[in-house]
Amino acid sequence: MSEPSLIGLITAAGKSTRMGGFPKPLLTVERDRFVERLIAQYDRAGVEDIVVVLGHEAAEVRKRADLSGATVVENERYEDGMLSSVREGVREAQDRDADGLLLSPVDYPLIPTHAISAVIDAFSEQPAADVIQPTTDGGRGHPPLFAASTFDALLHDPATETEGARAVVYADDTDTREVAVDDERIFVDIDTPEEYWDAVKRFA
Repeated sequence: MSEPSLIGLITAAGKSTRMGGFPKPLLTVERDRFVERLIAQYDRAGVEDIVVVLGHEAAEVRKRADLSGATVVENERYEDGMLSSVREGVREAQDRDADGLLLSPVDYPLIPTHAISAVIDAFSEQPAADVIQPTTDGGRGHPPLFAASTFDALLHDPATETEGARAVVYADDTDTREVAVDDERIFVDIDTPEEYWDAVKRFA
């Protein structure tokens, strides 16, 4: 059984408004910047093709973070919201003829390597799946894997304009499957200083 060709997509283009404007890719946990940590986690999981989508304060992120392990794409339409960055990543995946992509907003910097690996292994064993999501105690977390079969919907489905990528995950004709990983870090979404401090206290 051949290994699927996958993109590790890290979306890091937002304005970080609820963080007071400080770019979330440059926040640190355990001495690593969020974006650097995610790149490293994908690398450890064996994902060789990693794409980081930047937008707000892109020049500062490039200057202050080590992005050498990834291909960097700048989203000129980042103010349109996260979907615009996801679509940049989808187009990159299509250009590489990838079998799928794993989606990691930079807001979720704590996802563990074993969760990424579990999702990849599940896709290798279930290549007919459209989406695979890691779960803990029945709750779905990050990173979801979107197979190439979903790319057209991510780019063109009108429902994504209001619901984002979730519209594809929960569409009636999407074959969405789950893999249990038993790790609460797949849920840790950091948007505010309070959430940042709580995550540091709990997990760092």
